Amino acid sequence: MKLNLSLLLLGTVLAAACGGEQADPPEVSAASADTVALEKIRADYVSHYNMAHAPIVAEFYSDSAIYLGADGSVDEGKAAILAGLEAAMAGKPTLGLVTDETILTGDHAITRGTYTVGSTPPGAASPTNIAGNYMTYFTRENGAWKIRAVVTNYDAPPPEGLPRDTTTSPLPPENGTMKDLANEFATHHNMGHASVVAGLFTDDAIVAFPNAKPAVGRAAIEAALTALMAEGSPQITIHDVGTTQLDAEWALDGGWFEVKSKTAPATAGTYMFLARKGPDGTWKIHREIANIGPAAP
Repeated sequence: MKLNLSLLLLGTVLAAACGGEQADPPEVSAASADTVALEKIRADYVSHYNMAHAPIVAEFYSDSAIYLGADGSVDEGKAAILAGLEAAMAGKPTLGLVTDETILTGDHAITRGTYTVGSTPPGAASPTNIAGNYMTYFTRENGAWKIRAVVTNYDAPPPEGLPRDTTTSPLPPENGTMKDLANEFATHHNMGHASVVAGLFTDDAIVAFPNAKPAVGRAAIEAALTALMAEGSPQITIHDVGTTQLDAEWALDGGWFEVKSKTAPATAGTYMFLARKGPDGTWKIHREIANIGPAAP
């Protein structure tokens, strides 16, 4: 898992989006010009991706965007994202994207959904098909929506031999403002308190854990956590890199984590979550996605 200074950019991306007047609370799947525009981006992204138009696809991203791939890749900035797209398109992939939800608040938007990719990597004898979940953070720049951050994962263990990015470099500082929430998550996770951890999520939360279909609702999240905690008593450490305050009620947070287990090799991954502040002032996780891979040596 490549965990490097690119994650510092995630913190910068999230922090830089702060400020300005507070917007109205987000509308989920609202029939508006913005949701139509975001769906057009999705459709155009897929069309040009499948025609191997890497430069056109790269233009959907902000100059300072970051892409955290399910395979452990971390591409920072439009130039790196373009290079990553060109490399991915060498296998002539066929991409499918489904938008399950769009959350809008002022000049910020979060879309969440699923993807499929079928490709034949150079030298491979047969195609490889993968699928997973994604969360994309958009901001409005000069009147147009641009992608600022993307996190993807697999919805099942990836095929054996699938290439992974394992390069490393220095890790970023932890400048997020959700450290208390992250620490409470880690503390009770490491004690095996699945119900307490599930209580850190909203009643209608949706979480895309690594290598799994999304868990919908607090009960499903608790069941997923219980299953994860039963596998070698995993101990997690969360590093909160950056937070964007979208408005008075909503915030977007991102960072990385490490997992050590009694029965499996150490792993590491990245995450992004959308948090919601309740009437009592307590922040809870409303939407989350995380990916995971082998920890750096």
